Amino acid sequence: MTLKNVFKISVFNKLFKTSSSNFSYSPRSEQEAWIAIMYACMYIDGNIALSEIKKMFQLVEKHPLFTKKQVADYYQPAMLGHRKIGSYALIDTSTPLVAENNKPELFSMIMELLLADGILGNKEKKIARYLTESFNLEVIQVKKIISEMLGKR
Repeated sequence: MTLKNVFKISVFNKLFKTSSSNFSYSPRSEQEAWIAIMYACMYIDGNIALSEIKKMFQLVEKHPLFTKKQVADYYQPAMLGHRKIGSYALIDTSTPLVAENNKPELFSMIMELLLADGILGNKEKKIARYLTESFNLEVIQVKKIISEMLGKR
């Protein structure tokens, strides 16, 4: 689907008040699921800065899951999926594809993105709590991840 078609659908939905729940999206791989979840979390405040995108690419390119993979190949489907279903639904459809042993590391990367400006706003706190539940992470584990991250600063 082209960006032009996405725009047409958006205009049509606004004119005729079509519910976005008619759309669906499912990542096709664990890599795409990672990018989709990260995108959903970065967009939770309604804006993604270019610096956030660059940081995301830097973080995932170091992970063995992305060895010999082009991160950009996963970004566009995740972005378009987000436009169709929104942040929380994107997380819900993507989380099952993330291996259990990868969830703490992905959570850590997302927290690094959310804390990039040194401030964790209310929407970011809410999405962090949502991720904690979606990933079935223990509160102790989450506190450890965040304290380690803050200790690096």
